[in-house]
Amino acid sequence: METIGVGIHGIGWVAGEHIKAFEKCPQTKVTALCSRSHENAANKARELGLTDARIYTDYAEMLRDPAVSAVSLCTQPNQHPAETIQAAQAGKHLLIEKAASNDPASLKAMCEAVKSAGVKTVVGFVLRWNPQFQWINKMLDADALGSLSYAEVDYWHNIGAQYAQYRWNVKKEIAGSAFLSAGCHAVDALRQFVRDEVVEVSAYSNKGNPDYEYDTNVVAIVKFAGGTIGKVSTSFDIVAPYQFNVDLLGTKGTIRDNRLYAPEFFVGATDWVTVPTIRPDSGDVAHHPFDGQITHFAECVLNNIESFVNLEDAARTHEVCYAIDRSAAQNRPVALDEIYAESR
Repeated sequence: METIGVGIHGIGWVAGEHIKAFEKCPQTKVTALCSRSHENAANKARELGLTDARIYTDYAEMLRDPAVSAVSLCTQPNQHPAETIQAAQAGKHLLIEKAASNDPASLKAMCEAVKSAGVKTVVGFVLRWNPQFQWINKMLDADALGSLSYAEVDYWHNIGAQYAQYRWNVKKEIAGSAFLSAGCHAVDALRQFVRDEVVEVSAYSNKGNPDYEYDTNVVAIVKFAGGTIGKVSTSFDIVAPYQFNVDLLGTKGTIRDNRLYAPEFFVGATDWVTVPTIRPDSGDVAHHPFDGQITHFAECVLNNIESFVNLEDAARTHEVCYAIDRSAAQNRPVALDEIYAESR
């Protein structure tokens, strides 16, 4: 069985979960770690039992390692465009943590480099493998809800000083915005469930935490090409446990998180059916289904197939985030065509 050698670039919180999942997958092996700090990378290797992994402090040098066939980018978001382009030009397949890019021009350059190189990509919308998401998609496949008229997804997470990423997450240059930093998971879920392209957004925002260099509460009304309307929001100021709300209203039924009301699907039902499942209800990366994501990444590389969440698809989620941010900043509706003109 062919084994994909993986280089992990960036040794932070999420990198540990990537390493565990890559080591668990029979088709992948972590062959290199790259960090600005040799000590941090060496400590992570010891912690996770990577006895054979080479340690690098120079990303370009790691890319020249023939034992590295794929790269997992776990660095800060503003570094992803340049690092993606370098890896693609070196012929390395890529797992790119979100956000892939903080601006349309950089996203365009990334997509062009990946397409030119012909490498495979998966972008870090790991909730695609969350069991609740998979259950919702099965209900949609079975037409339990009928045609969706309204959809709503919210990402509410108090990202404060208790998180290691807080020191850089507060900076606009690095994190981009509340939607790019984390709320993009909600946008990606909305796109996934409605199964249509967003054509226009109108958004408003404000800020509670003065440490942040950008607004930390953002809400957007969303219009889809087929006529479905929706709402997507993110808040870093919520004083409550992590919340990822999903509401889907169709012509035959409704889903609210892990509850379904669909009287045609469940004949005779007079109340909600509650599904006992694993919900996306934690900001702890150890809670996220990286095993499924990384197994999928390996299958794409080994079988020469494009992922359903490759850079091209993820670009559409990012473009909606750019439109939301522009709408909130300029106090006007923003058509996605305006963003496409810069990113495609």
